[in-house]
Amino acid sequence: MSDTRSQLKQIAIEQIRRRTLHAASFRELGKVAGIKSSSVHYHFENRDALLLELVKDYEQDFFIRLEQRCHELSDPGQQLQQLAALFLLSQQSQYQCLCLAFAAAGDETNDQQRAAVEQFLQRLETWISAVLARAADHADSAPQLARVILSALEGALLLDRDQPQAPRLNAVSQWLTTLIRSHSDQQPETL
Repeated sequence: MSDTRSQLKQIAIEQIRRRTLHAASFRELGKVAGIKSSSVHYHFENRDALLLELVKDYEQDFFIRLEQRCHELSDPGQQLQQLAALFLLSQQSQYQCLCLAFAAAGDETNDQQRAAVEQFLQRLETWISAVLARAADHADSAPQLARVILSALEGALLLDRDQPQAPRLNAVSQWLTTLIRSHSDQQPETL
């Protein structure tokens, strides 16, 4: 991938995550990159193709980071904490979830983009559900609870966007701590 193409994608991601989907127009991307908007067309067929590529890249990058954080963790509570930590890092950078920006854009997105966002959300719900299923207390309700957790994280990230202390995200993170007792708490005491 060319340096300019990579730079344009990075600018688009930052513009969307800091502002809205509207901020990723070819004119705006060219302006920020210091090139003509017609030059942006050289790198991407059209804006829809760029946006679809961004969602797919975001999903891949998100799960790479999540797996790196959870690679050596077997405790479901710790794994959920690492998920919450990713959301807190976004908030500290004043970023929203890229997929949340797409979801908020409504009719501005096309069917392929909406399907890619839904794929990301379902994949994350499946990951959360698998983590919850390993916790005996939540195995039966894991899929439904996974949706609640994802909704709480996404909503808190949006509501805390300009808050220096992230009160809602921190509340969700603390709730996740109490939701699943660590494996050591579940182990029977030995004499």
